Amino acid sequence: RGGETIFKNVCAGCHERGGSVILKGSKSLKLADLEKRGIGNVNAIAKIANEGIGYMKVYKHKLKDGEDKILAQWIIQNAEKGWE
Repeated sequence: RGGETIFKNVCAGCHERGGSVILKGSKSLKLADLEKRGIGNVNAIAKIANEGIGYMKVYKHKLKDGEDKILAQWIIQNAEKGWE
């Protein structure tokens, strides 16, 4: 699966279009917000996508092999573009 598909299936319920936060307690995926939290890079996002954090703990190990990196690269690319 590609990054966009993974995002739509797993992440978009709480992170609609990346920058918008749907659920209270969800964090923005805007680049400035990611960088402010020290996670504005592919490795940090991949780790969170795979292990979960906060509300995302329920998604721990839900992604298949390599999907965490694919998703993280897609998120960073879109964050760098401002989630156009």
